[in-house]
Amino acid sequence: WEDNGFVLYYKSLAEEKFHWPGGEEELVSLTGQQINWLLDSYNLGAMKGHKKLHYEATF
Repeated sequence: WEDNGFVLYYKSLAEEKFHWPGGEEELVSLTGQQINWLLDSYNLGAMKGHKKLHYEATF
């Protein structure tokens, strides 16, 4: 479901396999960016974003 309707993505790789994110749960929630990474054949388990920074003051 993407805001106003259902979306079906289909891609078949010629030689490799998709690196489906492993987990204990049967249902995996992905962000739009993670779906794009998955379709580009990235391993989502190995990808980490930058840590979130919090500032209390600016100069």
